Amino acid sequence: MVPGTANELSAHDRMILDLEKTAHTEIARDSLCRRIDLPAEKYSIVLEGLVDTDAAYSYAPDVVERVRRLRAERFAFERRQGRWKTFMQ
Repeated sequence: MVPGTANELSAHDRMILDLEKTAHTEIARDSLCRRIDLPAEKYSIVLEGLVDTDAAYSYAPDVVERVRRLRAERFAFERRQGRWKTFMQ
């Protein structure tokens, strides 16, 4: 993880984490993306990178844990399907 405190998050980072705290819709996500000038297709990439920081964990631990858990489940599924190979095989 990247060290940091919640104070080191940008306003955009906090908006993304705040949106993830709610049961948001695709419309709400697209609206936020337009407001912060982030292409909607890049939202997930930014979120995935954000949850790997200590600053994000300090600010929204519930969101970080949920996104990390979903990512781990996705990787496990891909591995079971044979689409994700490890280098140590």
